[in-house]
Amino acid sequence: MKITLIRKDEEQGTETLSLCDTDAFFEKIKTEPQTAHVSGLREVLPRLEGSSARYTHIDKLPRVYPAVEYTRKQKGEKRMKHYNGLVQLEVNRLADLYEVEYVKRQVEQLPQTFAAFCGSSGRSVKIWVRFARPDGSLPTTGQEALLFHANAYRLAVTCYQPMLPFGITLKEPDLMQSCRMTVDEQPYYNPAAVPFCIEQPLALPDEETFRQRKQSSESAPERMKPGCKSMQTFALMYQSARKRHWPKWKTGRATTDWNLCCPI
Repeated sequence: MKITLIRKDEEQGTETLSLCDTDAFFEKIKTEPQTAHVSGLREVLPRLEGSSARYTHIDKLPRVYPAVEYTRKQKGEKRMKHYNGLVQLEVNRLADLYEVEYVKRQVEQLPQTFAAFCGSSGRSVKIWVRFARPDGSLPTTGQEALLFHANAYRLAVTCYQPMLPFGITLKEPDLMQSCRMTVDEQPYYNPAAVPFCIEQPLALPDEETFRQRKQSSESAPERMKPGCKSMQTFALMYQSARKRHWPKWKTGRATTDWNLCCPI
């Protein structure tokens, strides 16, 4: 199975499309290149949170599209060559790697889980779930794939949410669901995953919302394990907030507001 990687260079206005076999992809993310752009992103994210700043090397991390193998037309437009039947679910805003690993271990229990790995932020898990028609086939046209994918996404959320104490982040279920290139030394990968079987739908799902189990704590920092990494993250968040509110705090105005924004 081949997945699509697309890297955009905003400054140059270029877009590079490449294909990668899933076996090669999951070997690749086990080791970070010397450029260390993923580690850089994870280190700087707490300082960027709540600001309009952007990670300098974000364009160096291509987006990964699991659902569709794309190709280029003669004029450069993307065209669906093959639909993979992979639905991506996301569990975001986790407190630390302990919660990341917990989510991975939980979803491994379902035979339909094709893959589960840590996202580029280091605080999320991307889950790829496999689907097919009852006869094992997959849609071949864009419209069929779109309807199939939307209904598959709905079923995936319904099946996976009850086994997780953290909410699945609901996304619009289109074929361009993606994630950034990442690093995970121990991704879960099961190319022999048994697909969920659904009939080819003729329309989009009626319901657009799903019931979710409420997290035991809405705040990721509250769930952090004690330790240096947690303290370092708090320190970075504090410094970032301090810089954003510094003018008001420096002049002595609205001290109460400052205390409310950054309770210690």
